[in-house]
Amino acid sequence: MTDRTRCILLIGASGFVGRHLLENLEAHFGATARIIATARTPRHDEIALDLTDARAVRELLIRERPTHIVNLAGISSPNEVEGKVAEAWNIHASAVEALGRIILEELPETWLLHASSGLVYGRTANNGPLRETDILAPMDMYSVTKASGDLALEVLAGRGLRCLRLRPFNHTGPGHPETFAIPSFAAQIARIEAGLQAPVLKVGNLEAARDFLDVRDVVSAYTRVIEASDHLKPGCIFNVASGHARPIYELVEILISQSRVDVKIEPQAHLLSRPSEVPKLIGDASALRNAVNWTPKYDTVDMLKSVLDYHRKSLCERAG
Repeated sequence: MTDRTRCILLIGASGFVGRHLLENLEAHFGATARIIATARTPRHDEIALDLTDARAVRELLIRERPTHIVNLAGISSPNEVEGKVAEAWNIHASAVEALGRIILEELPETWLLHASSGLVYGRTANNGPLRETDILAPMDMYSVTKASGDLALEVLAGRGLRCLRLRPFNHTGPGHPETFAIPSFAAQIARIEAGLQAPVLKVGNLEAARDFLDVRDVVSAYTRVIEASDHLKPGCIFNVASGHARPIYELVEILISQSRVDVKIEPQAHLLSRPSEVPKLIGDASALRNAVNWTPKYDTVDMLKSVLDYHRKSLCERAG
């Protein structure tokens, strides 16, 4: 940028992806950018901001005048959304539409990068690798609320909003909550190694195939999009994916191979099937690669080891 210093407002900085993105942005841009981290419930140096409070959002945008806004706010777990449907509609759809309108009214030159989800494709996933032009067919309340916010921004992009929508597929890494499959498996193995759990790994459906990325690759993609934004067309959509899907049982086998002790797998009946689960979910990220020259750096083994090592370290720290 040549006209004014890049100022990046990160909404949802205290979440799993937010923490990794903040670190990546600081490492990549250094002193050449001003980075403002916000969170609904600040943990460190973030500014308090509730995305559903339109007045507070407007005041912050007018005061800080960011050149780029990255919206990561939301409920990250589809299972959690089922118990918070009204809240999910608010933060995933209504607040997103309101954010877009505020930007149009107050800062029309500002770019909005919005994190949607690869899950918005839903049943369309059965047709193979998904492209950004494929039909959205969400299958649960998480994905239907995310799709609604995504589509609201498409409408506003048609009215001039400088918006880029990112649809990340499955990703994991250090700090990912245990409510998700991979960190749950890794945490169990770490506890088994420490003698805190019987040598039995409790699992759900291992047949589903998923397109997994290391979170470090995901945030690298976001950073590249920010850097290239002035050369991108407003309204663009980018899948963030590896382009390869692996059955969950293969990921479990890799984690067990990294274990220091023998582990037995024990399926849990209540986790084996979910009505909204598609057998295979895989994304085509060629549009992102072509637009910003992004490719994943970390392989599956690296990704899984980083999660397992994180839980090993966490147990050691708690033990003193």
